[in-house]
Amino acid sequence: MATVFKSRGSRTAALFLLLAMPASAVQAQGAMSEQEFLDYLRSLSEPVSSDTASFSELPGSVQSLGMLSAPPPSVSTFGINSGFGLPGGSAFVAGALTDSGERNDENGVDGSGAIGFGFGDSGQSVGADLTIGIVSTNPSDGGFAEDGNVNARIFKKLPGITSGGVSGMSVGVANGLRWGNSKDIDRNYFISGSTIVNLRSDSGYTPLMLTAGYGTAVKNIERDPAAFAGVGVGFTSRFSASVSWGGDEWMAGLGIRPFLGHNAQITLGVGDATNRLDGRRWIITGSWFLEDLF
Repeated sequence: MATVFKSRGSRTAALFLLLAMPASAVQAQGAMSEQEFLDYLRSLSEPVSSDTASFSELPGSVQSLGMLSAPPPSVSTFGINSGFGLPGGSAFVAGALTDSGERNDENGVDGSGAIGFGFGDSGQSVGADLTIGIVSTNPSDGGFAEDGNVNARIFKKLPGITSGGVSGMSVGVANGLRWGNSKDIDRNYFISGSTIVNLRSDSGYTPLMLTAGYGTAVKNIERDPAAFAGVGVGFTSRFSASVSWGGDEWMAGLGIRPFLGHNAQITLGVGDATNRLDGRRWIITGSWFLEDLF
């Protein structure tokens, strides 16, 4: 996915441990749903070195400059489903924290978490991933893990449109299996495509990621179909940023990789960035990506 908030009366807020998000749009109430959170968490777990451009695919000028001593910039599109997915044998854990669980909500911070697993080889055939979301982590609200869902998608790695780039296409279902208050949220069947291009193909590596897609339950509190799109840029090994449109709101995020030797990221984000729905809220997310686990 960006955060899990109360929608249709379900008690969910957000604890982000990434990231891009796996999340789709903010809804008519200005609240981000469980599925938006989970989508963004998955998006955070898509490092450039995995299903995106690998070190060997980077321009020769990058390697000759000794830039492989640090990982290349990573990139994602905040808050929406991308065309990429988790590499086979990998996993991620993630969580989110927000200052508001709902538009004009005064109940303070709450949290949510997710874990995901990748299967197959999207380069040779197709890949798949499965995400389990726990969208209630505050015991005072009725019990840990009382609300949650399972989400799945399949995806295919495709050639990039420029040298050193890569593309991907995914189809999936969000909120496919659900329990607790997540039963009140519609299933979202979606298709998404992404491509990454190198903005400095002759002198270095600055990835630009473009994503666009369509879902059956995106806007108006996940009731109505809508298109979504986003653009992200990886500035350095540590910093990236993106802006996305999720059907009825703008979302923006700043990604930070605090430990270059590990696939971890923290994202500082804002939902309803223009306050179009009178639902602007601040989000902090975190994720940890683990390779070759099985």
